[in-house]
Amino acid sequence: MNTMTMTQPAEGMIIYRGKLAVLRCWAYLGLIGGMAALALFGGDYDESAFVFQMLSMTGALWGGAGVLAGIGVGALLSRGDDAGVPGWESKLVPWLDGALVMVLLMGLWSLLEPAPSQISYTDQSNMVSGKIIMAMNVLFLFSAICYIAQLFAPASFIGKMGSLAAWGGVYAGGSALLLRWYESYQFLGGEIGHAPVSNLYEVFILLCCIISIIYLAFERRYKTTGLGAFVMFLVACAVFFSVWLGSIGQADIKPLVPALQSYWMKIHVPLNFIGYGSFAVACAAGMAWLLRARLEQRGKTELLAIFPTLEQLDLLGYRAVMIGFPAFTLATILGAAWAAEAWGGYWSWDPKETWALIVWLVYGAWLHVRVSHGWSGRVLAWWSVIAFVVTLFCFVGVNMYLSGLHSYGRLT
Repeated sequence: MNTMTMTQPAEGMIIYRGKLAVLRCWAYLGLIGGMAALALFGGDYDESAFVFQMLSMTGALWGGAGVLAGIGVGALLSRGDDAGVPGWESKLVPWLDGALVMVLLMGLWSLLEPAPSQISYTDQSNMVSGKIIMAMNVLFLFSAICYIAQLFAPASFIGKMGSLAAWGGVYAGGSALLLRWYESYQFLGGEIGHAPVSNLYEVFILLCCIISIIYLAFERRYKTTGLGAFVMFLVACAVFFSVWLGSIGQADIKPLVPALQSYWMKIHVPLNFIGYGSFAVACAAGMAWLLRARLEQRGKTELLAIFPTLEQLDLLGYRAVMIGFPAFTLATILGAAWAAEAWGGYWSWDPKETWALIVWLVYGAWLHVRVSHGWSGRVLAWWSVIAFVVTLFCFVGVNMYLSGLHSYGRLT
């Protein structure tokens, strides 16, 4: 079996090696710990006001104390002779840097928001987040076009343009979602403020970003730009669906139904979509495997220069499922805990719960035959594609067409 390069360019950069990476990583972790301590010990925790509490002087004190403590821990850990050797901090700190950039971009976009007198709950068309989301859509569509064009011109720089556009779409989409979170507090005196994961429109933006992040991490590590045509095609489909949702009035920020007014939403939903995004990448790897196998059979090798090998595609699909399945499993467990709190029972065979169980069984069986029985190749490629269709019905079909305890996710 051909092996894939395990190089990670980010780890080779000086800002991601040695004491600088260790100190920065622990400073981030200290900041997160400080915010958690603020919620636990900083007084009465008010979920609807916590975002603003973090930005207050009290939040600065708790966060600053956490940063100093984190830097202290990092300084102790980086005293050894091996401080220049990339460790787990080198793998984590680029993601934390990226999160910081998204927060800073959100702060920049917030300066462009209309004056309070021009903000209306009934007409949200002048809010800045909508314009940033439109830019995200353009970047993702351009990225998909570049990756597809690269299949026919593998020696050109167009694949790099696709990668850059995809990263731009990720930062635009992530910062726009954070901005929607901020904007939700601008309506009706802040009474409807909530995390932007409450309807199909918002979670499709989240899904586009997560699929792209997972793929781009794979591309950076394994140098498999040929897979981008298939992954970004799926992202482009999600973009078109989100545009359609916006055209029928689903893009407005609305109050949460009582069942969603819980801290569980901020944990359960993102974990679910890490699972969905990983399954989408596995589906794309399956599609690419099937196309490459067909081209090899027909002897049309001119399109194969940029393609990963069949063995690489098989391994990429496996690693994508290995990311998504644990995340989806944990999301399902936390969803059961949320259901017990909201409805008094862990499981009620609601259509959403039933189809989530079906998805879990489908991918659990996929992993079982892959790991325990050594299956690979065409069967698992088709399985990845069909399994993602099942996932799509769980995600979209149930929300749109079936009624139950999760009916608040239906189109209105």
